[in-house]
Amino acid sequence: MKKLAMALLLTGVLLAGCGGSDDEDSPTAPTEAEVAGLSRVMVAAMREAFVASLISDTTSVPGTRGSVEIAGGNWNFVGYSPDGKLTIDGMLVVDEAKYPEIPIKGTLQLKGSQEGTLVVDMLVKVQGLEITSTGTFVLNGETYDVAELIAAGASSG
Repeated sequence: MKKLAMALLLTGVLLAGCGGSDDEDSPTAPTEAEVAGLSRVMVAAMREAFVASLISDTTSVPGTRGSVEIAGGNWNFVGYSPDGKLTIDGMLVVDEAKYPEIPIKGTLQLKGSQEGTLVVDMLVKVQGLEITSTGTFVLNGETYDVAELIAAGASSG
């Protein structure tokens, strides 16, 4: 039951970060709207991985190409494309054993609709019914505050 609650919680937190626009992509200097759009694609990918991790600690989530290989808290993105436009390689470590404060860290290489390196360093905190996320996304050397991206996504609907 704890694993189900944690997976649903993280999915909800990531969904709260959805937002952004369909502005043209810039591989060297993404705008916050482009990062929010990228987060929308990442949310879809992570949602599938969370659901799969409920079924088994070791599993594979296929994309339109490639897969996310889940082994416990290690999520290895192998040529994974959630939408056929973006391809993701790299690994995230989701330290679910630290619930209710769940660190998510890792480095992902992006190709296609967005190019570059995405470094994820965030902490999801649960206090009763309140869920907060702090930390940073660094995309191509530009740092974005996770809480600000979530707030921007929530305000844009």
